[in-house]
Amino acid sequence: MSLTPSRPTRAGSKSAKLMVIAATMSAVLAGCAAEAASPTGTATSGSTAVATDQTNTSAVTDLVDYTGGTAGAADQSLEPVTIGWVNQQGGALGFPAATDGAEAAVKYVNENLGGIGGHPLKLETCFVVENEQDGNSCGLQLVNDPDVRTVLFGSTITGNQSFLAVNKGQKPILMANSISSTDAQSDNVFIYNGNPSSIFRGLTTYLDTVVGAKSVALIYPQNAQSADGAKVLQTALDSVGIEVKAVGFDPSTTNLTAAAVASGASDADAIVPLVSTPPTCVAAAKALDTLAVTAPIIGAGSFCFTDQVAQGLGGDAPKWQQISTQTNVADMSQPDVQSYIDASTTAGLSETSQATPDAALAWGLVATATRFLNAAGGSEATAPAIAEQAKSFTGPLLLGSATVACGANTAEPGLCGAQTRVFEYTGNGSYTALTDWLEPSGS
Repeated sequence: MSLTPSRPTRAGSKSAKLMVIAATMSAVLAGCAAEAASPTGTATSGSTAVATDQTNTSAVTDLVDYTGGTAGAADQSLEPVTIGWVNQQGGALGFPAATDGAEAAVKYVNENLGGIGGHPLKLETCFVVENEQDGNSCGLQLVNDPDVRTVLFGSTITGNQSFLAVNKGQKPILMANSISSTDAQSDNVFIYNGNPSSIFRGLTTYLDTVVGAKSVALIYPQNAQSADGAKVLQTALDSVGIEVKAVGFDPSTTNLTAAAVASGASDADAIVPLVSTPPTCVAAAKALDTLAVTAPIIGAGSFCFTDQVAQGLGGDAPKWQQISTQTNVADMSQPDVQSYIDASTTAGLSETSQATPDAALAWGLVATATRFLNAAGGSEATAPAIAEQAKSFTGPLLLGSATVACGANTAEPGLCGAQTRVFEYTGNGSYTALTDWLEPSGS
């Protein structure tokens, strides 16, 4: 699942999606706040200024160069090069836009980037519908298919472990974001955008080195997942000397003012509302507004930036900051975003899907896999050769971090991309970049 901000969109089925995610992804989600942004767009905490309007200095815009391809179309008469695709969709909770992005990327590779050494690229799909066991079925389908060279994961919150149990390190597994730290501990897994550990440690870097926070107020719903997430963040902040006062609240509560007061939100250098459903996003925003908090609020992901939340707040989503593992596809000032919109439009990706982090993550992951296949021998690429390319890649990542370092964290050797950026939602669907890529810190 993506941790990237998106434009506020019509909630519809997304509201149900968010309600379920809250119970399973809280360890990945965080929000925080520092001093309030001034009319000129500079946020301060004490004497530390937060830079604004940062263009990604490592933005990738040349897709031919990035993928190692050739301009033009693949030869459709040649045998295709097949990659596997696992995504969660078809059930009550699904992310079909990820598959839209992957299919559009394959189409673009075949029509504009010469395919894989002239051979067309083929996507063999398998979907996790609702159950962990679905991952086992996808593993049996894709791992046992000799034509599948490598397997890419889209947006999934279940099925990963059962798939990896089938794979047993046989084929390289490429992921954008992972919601489980155990994925990064599995053999032959490469995660390029981030996981729970990197997002919280990236947030720690921002609070420590950019905001200069000495104290953080943390509020979170009292369920097991959120409590675990709060502990992970507390550990990271404690390791850099930032004091944290954490207060849990009843998830059914619609008024979070008391929790915010108890956490010391009015006096803290930063505030972390660990919320991810429309009701809790609205309640947190209203509580902090009631207290006239002078710090900007930083969230992770698009959970509090939907039309449903905007409607609950009287017309617009909260003007919070966000920490992201990927370039914000809603920030059209970013050159790689412009390139992505232009190219994916050519490939027929709808505006609705384009605006989602899931589609953008999938687009970038397919392009990165194309790079590895081309460098590993094109149509002759083997699983070990692809794995070697995946492991040795150092970035920059398309629509992602400036640097990549697989194995840099010995506790999570499969975590390759761990950098984060911070954006600010300025209203009416617009965002402004506040930082370039930040390295994770803390522990």
